[in-house]
Amino acid sequence: MSLIQEKFSSLFSNFDVTTQDRPDGGILLTLRCEGREFKRSISYQQLHNGDQLSWVISAIRRDLAEQASELPQISLLQSQQRFALPTYHSL
Repeated sequence: MSLIQEKFSSLFSNFDVTTQDRPDGGILLTLRCEGREFKRSISYQQLHNGDQLSWVISAIRRDLAEQASELPQISLLQSQQRFALPTYHSL
């Protein structure tokens, strides 16, 4: 198991993690769990830049939560009360 695969396995411990090398130096990440499969292509730059890798990991987590319908409904995210926008008058 490669170091990259071990890292993703520890981050997504609920999934069976496999990685395949891509010709451009990136990887194809595959996560499997209970008959579901999620694939994400990760570029060489994303793998070797801390900020970009952090963004990719959070994007994968968001996408997995969306597929599992764990995201709250938009109506729950919106304010329940509506307020008029402030108005400004010039003197």
